[in-house]
Amino acid sequence: MTHIANKQQLLRSILSGWLSLAAEIAVALLLTPYIIAKLGAATYGVWSLMISVIGYLGLIDVGIRGSVGRYINHYLARNDQRALNEVVGTSTVVLSALSLLAGAAAYALGNNFSTIFPKTPAELQGDIRLALPLLAIGLWLSFISSILSNLLAAKEALYLTNAYNLVVLLLRSGAIYWALGHNHGIDALVVITLCSSALGALLSLWSVRRAYAGEKLEFLCFSLERLKKIWRFGLAAFVGRSASTMANDSAPIIGMWILGPEAVAIYSVAMMLTQNARRALEQASNAVFPSVMKAGAIHDLPGLRGLFIRFMDIGFAIGSLIFLGLAFFSGDFLKLWVGPLYQEGSSTVAILALGYLLGSIASTGPLSLASLDHVNTTMRISLAEAILCIVLTAALPGLFGLGLAGMALGSTLPRLITGCAVYPWLSIHYLGAELAPTMRAGLQRNLYFAGLIACCFWLIAALRPSAESWSAFFITVILATLAYLMIVASRYRDLPLIGTLTNRIRPWLPWISKP
Repeated sequence: MTHIANKQQLLRSILSGWLSLAAEIAVALLLTPYIIAKLGAATYGVWSLMISVIGYLGLIDVGIRGSVGRYINHYLARNDQRALNEVVGTSTVVLSALSLLAGAAAYALGNNFSTIFPKTPAELQGDIRLALPLLAIGLWLSFISSILSNLLAAKEALYLTNAYNLVVLLLRSGAIYWALGHNHGIDALVVITLCSSALGALLSLWSVRRAYAGEKLEFLCFSLERLKKIWRFGLAAFVGRSASTMANDSAPIIGMWILGPEAVAIYSVAMMLTQNARRALEQASNAVFPSVMKAGAIHDLPGLRGLFIRFMDIGFAIGSLIFLGLAFFSGDFLKLWVGPLYQEGSSTVAILALGYLLGSIASTGPLSLASLDHVNTTMRISLAEAILCIVLTAALPGLFGLGLAGMALGSTLPRLITGCAVYPWLSIHYLGAELAPTMRAGLQRNLYFAGLIACCFWLIAALRPSAESWSAFFITVILATLAYLMIVASRYRDLPLIGTLTNRIRPWLPWISKP
């Protein structure tokens, strides 16, 4: 089926996404202290606040960016060139118009920044007045880049977007290092940010022109009918995404009222660890997104069922390493990284990590429902999940005295309900009863191997001495990774990346039966 990505295409997309993610995290860890040292705490605080303001102004798209990818894949699968052009052109026109509104808001905020934030240093007011409107131009470029990225992903060229992101990240980081080293300030950061955004957009545009060489894409056409469809889907996706964000971010806010700032600090570090690990799995989700949307567009239910099982395998294959690794070894990492005080967060990490791992049972369920125009269903589920998260996060630490573990359970239990029960049931209902036996077999298989890996990690954690140095910790990680590879070599043979690795080591494991 040409509308479903093959193993090589998925491997390319996932690996490039992981490389880009790793570089982003590494740059943040290395460059942030340098920026703070060069700008000073007050100037860096203002710069961070301006970036946050622009991030909030990005909500002005009201979910349109979230729906563009769905409809690009939808009409590409149906070979409807006119509708594809209308999606691209309408989204470009509307997002550009909304960017003008965001620019006007940024201009007003820049001129009244010291009034809104009275503690702003007076000497920075001129920089702020110029910086915010320029950063709003960068917001418009990010809107356009999102359309271009979706066009590339629809052609299974997500790896190009990831490659450009990596190039732009390295160039921007180098430019920031040079500029701050020569005593430039916020004005230089703004120019570098704007130029790097423009470079990323131009590189993506060039690749889109090449990928769609035989098709005439129109970026300036407008269709009111198409806007209504994009808006309806986008608004539902926006509400669902906002509800999910509210569910994730409610715990620290509630924890501040109930447990105090020290508990929130410990929880926030634990949450950062698990969410960064989750981003690694989301790269695989981004890679499979075009295939799910194309299959849904032509109601290829067998294809959607196959993608469900395949992505469940991918989720458990990847998640068994990163999430179970966090569950068993995060205590030593936290102690070495941020100090013994934060080691208490290891139980929080374990609860959050196991919740994300078991969420793989839902597989492509939410995406499949969205591809079949049941996005309102996913929106209602997200809203219910967010409300339940808030209620449990407030009740478990306070009323039941569970402390940090209660906060983690409050965030995790609603996701387990939807991921382990609601979405699998809905997937069987909408994708066909044929999914049920293969889902049960896949679930049993994946839980069995995840259990084996958990037992192996527990044994390593119990037998090895407590890691008092980074070298000892890395030796533990290496041992756990080798044990993981030996276990998955007997199962995950046909998956992107995991299958490639295990096929390489299988000849060295004579007790594993050959395929």
